[in-house]
Amino acid sequence: MGNRSRWGLAVTAPVTIAVAATPIAAAVAPREASQRVIVEDVRIPVPGQDPVAAWVVRPAKAAAGAAAGLLWLHWLGEIHGDRSEFLAEAIDLADDGAVSVLPQGRFPWVGDPVGDARDVAAVEAQRDASRASLEWLKSRRWVDQERVAIVGHDYGAMYGALLADEDASIAAMVMAAPDATWGNWFATFWLRLDEGNVRSAYAAMFEGLDPVDHVDLLGSHLLLQWAGDDFFIPAEVRDAYAVAAPDAQTILYEHDDHEFTTQAQIDRDAFLRTELGLG
Repeated sequence: MGNRSRWGLAVTAPVTIAVAATPIAAAVAPREASQRVIVEDVRIPVPGQDPVAAWVVRPAKAAAGAAAGLLWLHWLGEIHGDRSEFLAEAIDLADDGAVSVLPQGRFPWVGDPVGDARDVAAVEAQRDASRASLEWLKSRRWVDQERVAIVGHDYGAMYGALLADEDASIAAMVMAAPDATWGNWFATFWLRLDEGNVRSAYAAMFEGLDPVDHVDLLGSHLLLQWAGDDFFIPAEVRDAYAVAAPDAQTILYEHDDHEFTTQAQIDRDAFLRTELGLG
Protein backbone atom coordinates (compact mmCIF):
# COMPACT_ATOMS: atom_id res chain seq x y z
CA MET A 1 0.00 0.00 0.00
CA GLY A 2 1.42 3.37 -0.98
CA ASN A 3 0.91 6.82 0.50
CA ARG A 4 -2.58 8.28 0.47
CA SER A 5 -3.64 10.89 -2.06
CA ARG A 6 -5.98 13.72 -1.22
CA TRP A 7 -8.77 11.47 -2.57
CA GLY A 8 -7.89 8.81 0.01
CA LEU A 9 -6.57 6.50 -2.71
CA ALA A 10 -3.25 4.72 -2.60
CA VAL A 11 -0.47 6.42 -4.56
CA THR A 12 1.69 3.63 -5.95
CA ALA A 13 5.06 3.77 -7.62
CA PRO A 14 4.94 4.68 -11.32
CA VAL A 15 5.14 1.95 -13.90
CA THR A 16 8.43 2.06 -15.76
CA ILE A 17 8.53 1.31 -19.47
CA ALA A 18 12.00 -0.02 -20.09
CA VAL A 19 12.41 0.90 -23.74
CA ALA A 20 15.69 2.76 -23.63
CA ALA A 21 16.61 4.04 -27.07
CA THR A 22 14.14 1.68 -28.75
CA PRO A 23 11.95 3.24 -31.45
CA ILE A 24 8.23 2.94 -30.76
CA ALA A 25 6.08 2.13 -33.73
CA ALA A 26 3.93 4.98 -34.96
CA ALA A 27 0.85 2.89 -34.17
CA VAL A 28 1.16 3.68 -30.47
CA ALA A 29 0.83 7.41 -31.09
CA PRO A 30 -2.63 8.94 -30.54
CA ARG A 31 -2.77 10.00 -34.18
CA GLU A 32 -1.08 8.69 -37.30
CA ALA A 33 2.56 9.72 -37.15
CA SER A 34 4.81 10.45 -40.07
CA GLN A 35 7.97 9.22 -38.38
CA ARG A 36 9.05 6.96 -35.59
CA VAL A 37 9.48 8.19 -32.03
CA ILE A 38 12.04 7.21 -29.41
CA VAL A 39 11.13 6.93 -25.72
CA GLU A 40 13.97 6.58 -23.22
CA ASP A 41 13.71 5.80 -19.51
CA VAL A 42 16.37 7.94 -17.80
CA ARG A 43 17.52 9.08 -14.38
CA ILE A 44 18.20 12.81 -14.11
CA PRO A 45 20.77 13.88 -11.50
CA VAL A 46 19.66 16.39 -8.86
CA PRO A 47 22.24 18.06 -6.60
CA GLY A 48 21.79 16.82 -3.03
CA GLN A 49 18.95 14.45 -3.94
CA ASP A 50 18.37 11.06 -5.49
CA PRO A 51 18.09 11.10 -9.28
CA VAL A 52 14.65 11.72 -10.79
CA ALA A 53 13.05 9.00 -12.90
CA ALA A 54 11.90 10.48 -16.20
CA TRP A 55 10.96 9.65 -19.74
CA VAL A 56 12.53 11.40 -22.70
CA VAL A 57 10.41 11.40 -25.85
CA ARG A 58 11.94 12.60 -29.11
CA PRO A 59 11.78 12.25 -32.86
CA ALA A 60 14.08 9.47 -34.05
CA LYS A 61 15.52 11.83 -36.66
CA ALA A 62 15.88 14.94 -34.48
CA ALA A 63 18.64 17.22 -35.70
CA ALA A 64 20.88 19.22 -33.40
CA GLY A 65 19.23 22.43 -32.23
CA ALA A 66 16.13 21.88 -34.37
CA ALA A 67 13.57 20.66 -31.83
CA ALA A 68 11.37 22.51 -29.38
CA GLY A 69 11.71 21.39 -25.75
CA LEU A 70 8.81 20.49 -23.49
CA LEU A 71 8.83 19.80 -19.76
CA TRP A 72 5.65 18.01 -18.62
CA LEU A 73 4.80 18.12 -14.89
CA HIS A 74 2.01 15.74 -13.97
CA TRP A 75 -0.90 15.94 -11.54
CA LEU A 76 -1.76 14.09 -8.33
CA GLY A 77 -4.92 12.31 -9.41
CA GLU A 78 -6.83 9.08 -9.59
CA ILE A 79 -5.85 8.25 -13.19
CA HIS A 80 -2.26 8.54 -14.42
CA GLY A 81 -1.23 10.56 -11.38
CA ASP A 82 2.40 10.01 -12.32
CA ARG A 83 4.80 10.69 -15.17
CA SER A 84 2.56 8.74 -17.56
CA GLU A 85 -0.12 11.48 -17.57
CA PHE A 86 1.23 13.34 -20.60
CA LEU A 87 3.10 10.49 -22.31
CA ALA A 88 0.64 10.14 -25.20
CA GLU A 89 0.77 13.91 -25.83
CA ALA A 90 4.55 13.91 -25.78
CA ILE A 91 4.63 11.08 -28.33
CA ASP A 92 2.14 12.94 -30.50
CA LEU A 93 4.12 16.19 -30.40
CA ALA A 94 7.40 14.40 -31.08
CA ASP A 95 6.05 13.78 -34.56
CA ASP A 96 5.79 17.57 -34.91
CA GLY A 97 9.38 18.12 -33.81
CA ALA A 98 9.34 18.36 -30.00
CA VAL A 99 11.68 16.74 -27.47
CA SER A 100 9.93 16.13 -24.15
CA VAL A 101 11.02 15.28 -20.63
CA LEU A 102 8.42 13.81 -18.27
CA PRO A 103 9.82 13.54 -14.72
CA GLN A 104 8.20 11.70 -11.83
CA GLY A 105 7.10 14.01 -9.00
CA ARG A 106 7.95 13.22 -5.40
CA PHE A 107 6.20 15.69 -3.12
CA PRO A 108 3.36 15.39 -2.35
CA TRP A 109 3.06 12.29 -4.54
CA VAL A 110 5.24 10.33 -2.14
CA GLY A 111 5.28 11.53 1.46
CA ASP A 112 2.49 13.48 3.11
CA PRO A 113 2.61 17.07 4.37
CA VAL A 114 3.22 17.14 8.12
CA GLY A 115 2.25 20.72 9.00
CA ASP A 116 5.55 22.41 9.77
CA ALA A 117 8.67 23.82 8.09
CA ARG A 118 9.47 20.40 6.66
CA ASP A 119 6.66 20.97 4.15
CA VAL A 120 8.30 24.15 2.91
CA ALA A 121 11.61 22.29 2.56
CA ALA A 122 9.83 19.51 0.66
CA VAL A 123 8.28 22.00 -1.79
CA GLU A 124 11.68 23.62 -2.31
CA ALA A 125 13.28 20.20 -2.87
CA GLN A 126 10.63 19.27 -5.45
CA ARG A 127 11.08 22.64 -7.14
CA ASP A 128 14.81 21.94 -7.33
CA ALA A 129 14.18 18.49 -8.79
CA SER A 130 11.84 19.98 -11.39
CA ARG A 131 14.44 22.65 -12.18
CA ALA A 132 17.08 19.95 -12.67
CA SER A 133 14.74 18.22 -15.12
CA LEU A 134 14.28 21.48 -17.01
CA GLU A 135 18.01 22.14 -17.18
CA TRP A 136 18.61 18.57 -18.33
CA LEU A 137 16.04 19.06 -21.11
CA LYS A 138 17.67 22.30 -22.22
CA SER A 139 21.06 20.60 -22.33
CA ARG A 140 19.94 18.02 -24.91
CA ARG A 141 21.70 18.65 -28.20
CA TRP A 142 18.44 18.50 -30.17
CA VAL A 143 16.72 21.35 -28.28
CA ASP A 144 16.43 24.89 -29.61
CA GLN A 145 17.06 27.05 -26.54
CA GLU A 146 14.59 29.68 -27.74
CA ARG A 147 11.70 27.21 -28.00
CA VAL A 148 11.24 25.69 -24.57
CA ALA A 149 7.90 25.40 -22.77
CA ILE A 150 6.43 23.94 -19.60
CA VAL A 151 3.12 22.12 -19.23
CA GLY A 152 1.69 21.33 -15.80
CA HIS A 153 -1.53 20.08 -14.28
CA ASP A 154 -2.59 20.49 -10.64
CA TYR A 155 0.56 20.37 -8.48
CA GLY A 156 2.64 20.06 -11.65
CA ALA A 157 1.31 23.42 -12.81
CA MET A 158 2.17 24.98 -9.47
CA TYR A 159 5.78 23.83 -9.68
CA GLY A 160 5.90 24.95 -13.31
CA ALA A 161 5.03 28.50 -12.28
CA LEU A 162 8.06 28.64 -9.98
CA LEU A 163 10.35 27.50 -12.79
CA ALA A 164 8.99 29.85 -15.44
CA ASP A 165 9.31 32.85 -13.16
CA GLU A 166 13.03 32.29 -12.61
CA ASP A 167 14.04 31.24 -16.12
CA ALA A 168 13.78 33.86 -18.86
CA SER A 169 14.41 31.22 -21.52
CA ILE A 170 10.92 29.75 -21.07
CA ALA A 171 8.92 30.74 -24.16
CA ALA A 172 5.48 29.50 -23.12
CA MET A 173 3.63 27.64 -20.39
CA VAL A 174 0.35 25.81 -19.91
CA MET A 175 -1.13 25.63 -16.40
CA ALA A 176 -4.14 23.38 -15.94
CA ALA A 177 -6.13 23.75 -12.69
CA PRO A 178 -3.43 25.00 -10.31
CA ASP A 179 -4.21 26.15 -6.80
CA ALA A 180 -3.04 29.64 -5.93
CA THR A 181 -1.11 28.65 -2.80
CA TRP A 182 0.66 25.62 -1.36
CA GLY A 183 -0.89 25.85 2.07
CA ASN A 184 -4.51 25.51 1.00
CA TRP A 185 -4.56 21.97 -0.37
CA PHE A 186 -2.11 20.74 2.27
CA ALA A 187 -4.18 22.23 5.08
CA THR A 188 -7.51 21.10 3.64
CA PHE A 189 -6.91 17.55 2.40
CA TRP A 190 -4.05 16.30 4.57
CA LEU A 191 -3.78 18.33 7.76
CA ARG A 192 -7.51 19.11 8.18
CA LEU A 193 -6.75 22.53 9.61
CA ASP A 194 -9.76 24.70 10.43
CA GLU A 195 -9.84 28.35 9.45
CA GLY A 196 -8.05 30.41 12.08
CA ASN A 197 -4.65 31.37 13.39
CA VAL A 198 -3.07 27.94 13.01
CA ARG A 199 -4.07 27.66 9.37
CA SER A 200 -3.02 31.25 8.65
CA ALA A 201 0.36 30.71 10.28
CA TYR A 202 0.89 27.56 8.24
CA ALA A 203 0.01 29.35 4.99
CA ALA A 204 2.40 32.18 5.85
CA MET A 205 5.30 29.73 5.96
CA PHE A 206 5.16 29.47 2.17
CA GLU A 207 5.61 33.21 1.58
CA GLY A 208 7.52 33.75 -1.63
CA LEU A 209 6.69 30.29 -2.99
CA ASP A 210 2.99 30.57 -3.79
CA PRO A 211 2.43 29.94 -7.53
CA VAL A 212 -0.03 32.78 -8.06
CA ASP A 213 2.80 35.20 -7.30
CA HIS A 214 4.98 33.78 -10.11
CA VAL A 215 2.87 33.98 -13.28
CA ASP A 216 3.15 37.55 -14.55
CA LEU A 217 6.21 37.34 -16.83
CA LEU A 218 4.90 35.33 -19.77
CA GLY A 219 1.94 37.55 -20.63
CA SER A 220 -0.10 36.05 -23.47
CA HIS A 221 2.39 33.18 -23.76
CA LEU A 222 0.73 31.63 -20.70
CA LEU A 223 -2.37 29.46 -21.14
CA LEU A 224 -4.54 28.89 -18.07
CA GLN A 225 -7.00 26.00 -18.29
CA TRP A 226 -9.85 25.86 -15.77
CA ALA A 227 -12.61 23.33 -15.16
CA GLY A 228 -16.08 24.67 -14.43
CA ASP A 229 -17.08 21.65 -12.33
CA ASP A 230 -13.87 21.52 -10.28
CA PHE A 231 -14.28 20.40 -6.66
CA PHE A 232 -10.74 21.50 -5.83
CA ILE A 233 -10.54 24.91 -7.55
CA PRO A 234 -13.20 27.51 -6.70
CA ALA A 235 -13.88 30.63 -8.75
CA GLU A 236 -11.84 32.66 -6.24
CA VAL A 237 -8.67 30.89 -7.37
CA ARG A 238 -9.40 31.60 -11.02
CA ASP A 239 -10.01 35.25 -10.09
CA ALA A 240 -6.67 35.44 -8.26
CA TYR A 241 -4.83 34.23 -11.34
CA ALA A 242 -6.77 36.66 -13.55
CA VAL A 243 -5.44 39.50 -11.41
CA ALA A 244 -1.90 38.11 -11.26
CA ALA A 245 -1.67 37.33 -14.99
CA PRO A 246 -4.12 39.65 -16.77
CA ASP A 247 -2.65 39.06 -20.23
CA ALA A 248 -2.70 35.27 -20.06
CA GLN A 249 -4.87 33.27 -22.42
CA THR A 250 -7.63 31.56 -20.45
CA ILE A 251 -10.04 28.74 -21.28
CA LEU A 252 -12.86 27.66 -18.98
CA TYR A 253 -14.30 24.20 -19.66
CA GLU A 254 -17.74 24.63 -18.13
CA HIS A 255 -18.62 20.95 -17.78
CA ASP A 256 -15.17 19.48 -17.03
CA ASP A 257 -13.99 18.39 -13.61
CA HIS A 258 -10.44 18.60 -12.25
CA GLU A 259 -9.26 15.80 -14.51
CA PHE A 260 -10.37 17.56 -17.73
CA THR A 261 -11.49 15.93 -20.97
CA THR A 262 -9.91 15.46 -24.38
CA GLN A 263 -10.81 18.99 -25.47
CA ALA A 264 -8.36 20.46 -22.96
CA GLN A 265 -5.60 18.31 -24.46
CA ILE A 266 -6.53 19.40 -27.98
CA ASP A 267 -6.48 23.07 -26.99
CA ARG A 268 -3.18 23.01 -25.11
CA ASP A 269 -1.45 21.08 -27.89
CA ALA A 270 -2.72 23.62 -30.43
CA PHE A 271 -1.38 26.39 -28.18
CA LEU A 272 2.01 24.67 -27.96
CA ARG A 273 2.19 24.12 -31.70
CA THR A 274 1.56 27.82 -32.26
CA GLU A 275 3.87 29.09 -29.55
CA LEU A 276 6.74 26.77 -30.43
CA GLY A 277 6.33 26.63 -34.19
CA LEU A 278 5.65 22.89 -34.26
CA GLY A 279 4.35 20.88 -37.16
